[in-house]
Amino acid sequence: MINAVTSELSRYLFLAASLPYLLLGTAHALATPLGPADRKGLSPADPQLSEAMARTPLRLTRRIDMWRAWIGFNFSHGLGLVVLGTLILLIGRSEAAFRAQAFLFVPFALLASGAYLLLATKYWFRTPIIGCALSLALLVGSWVALMVAAR
Repeated sequence: MINAVTSELSRYLFLAASLPYLLLGTAHALATPLGPADRKGLSPADPQLSEAMARTPLRLTRRIDMWRAWIGFNFSHGLGLVVLGTLILLIGRSEAAFRAQAFLFVPFALLASGAYLLLATKYWFRTPIIGCALSLALLVGSWVALMVAAR
């Protein structure tokens, strides 16, 4: 009985870890400006910088400017967070699905969360740090409960 309860606790912690990524990824996409004149949360504070980005090509290729690259980076980052959160939801959607995949995907999600938290602490701001730390803590709890359930 204890193993079943602990396994379900692991699954619920795993599922809860998806929420910060789903919320942060969606918020990131919504805060991404579509053009230099579109003032949103991820716009440069200085409008002249937005205009300069739109005029400046990448060194890698002259076919794209810094503004379009910036938009692409932001949307793909938000999409990555939503995909991670969705993957966690899909793996944890049922007891059977979780039991079949947990020993592979809980460590994977832990590594991804740890990487996001490292990036957040070095390059981002407080809200993503808190969200990544919360997901990581929930995933650590999920892993510990999974290990206890497996004994």
